[in-house]
Amino acid sequence: MSAVGRPSSLGFGLLLVFVTAGISGISTLVNAYAVAGTSSDAFVTVRNAVVALALVPAFLLATRRLRAPKLRAGDYGRLLVIGLVGGAVPFLLFFHGLQMATAAGGAATASFGYRSLFLFASVFALVYLKERFPWRAVLAASLLLGGNVLLLSLTTPLLTDGTAYVLAATVLWAAEYTLSKRTMRDLPSATVALGRMGFGALFLGGYLGLTAQWGAVSGFSGVQWAWVGISAGLLLAFVAAWYPGLKRVDVGVGTSVLVLGFPITWMLGTLFAGGTVLGPQALGGRGHPSRGGV
Repeated sequence: MSAVGRPSSLGFGLLLVFVTAGISGISTLVNAYAVAGTSSDAFVTVRNAVVALALVPAFLLATRRLRAPKLRAGDYGRLLVIGLVGGAVPFLLFFHGLQMATAAGGAATASFGYRSLFLFASVFALVYLKERFPWRAVLAASLLLGGNVLLLSLTTPLLTDGTAYVLAATVLWAAEYTLSKRTMRDLPSATVALGRMGFGALFLGGYLGLTAQWGAVSGFSGVQWAWVGISAGLLLAFVAAWYPGLKRVDVGVGTSVLVLGFPITWMLGTLFAGGTVLGPQALGGRGHPSRGGV
């Protein structure tokens, strides 16, 4: 039996995925504050570039330790697709939708569409990877998501103008996770993670150039750079936990666990609804980024 199939490896993978879910739940709330009043495109580009640079040492270490073979042309092709579909376009869509949805109903509302990721990912993995459909995991995730949706609907709107952007990003991430899972059969998870963030950052940088938005980066205030650092740290932790975890567990199971991030976002948003959190106010007095729940 391969290392990926051993119970100890599976257990470690599940642990990493649970950690990822916690990070994801926190990140959604933090990012709702982070992009308030700023260019989401410029913010995402700079943040993702920082994360890509931070992943380089892990890539070099993994390459040496695992004695990974040199990348072939086909490997670069897959990593380019992963970078575009997972590390560039969905981030632009998600953060644009996050700004719109947060203004309408809070970070939990913005997170609602993303938490349906497991449904798309399970279908993609069934078709492309021939994984068995994880009925139990999907049912449990659906019940958890459904219960939280009912709770959320009592206080905030579920569907906003930003929902379509978030859902579009979610479908792209589901496709990318499926392709990344397949690619990690041949390449280390650190290589795939760096390919996703590195090539993604290059695509994002090109997009900023084509749309003449680089000026927004030079106009970042000290507060905005602080948010870039905080958000980059969370994304780095997400990537560092998610890709090694995804390498060890099925796509459908792993993405089902990510639903746990939804109640975390909702609970934190409710806890900090009074404005007592050391967030924008402490860092420079920017206004509260949402109403009704965050």
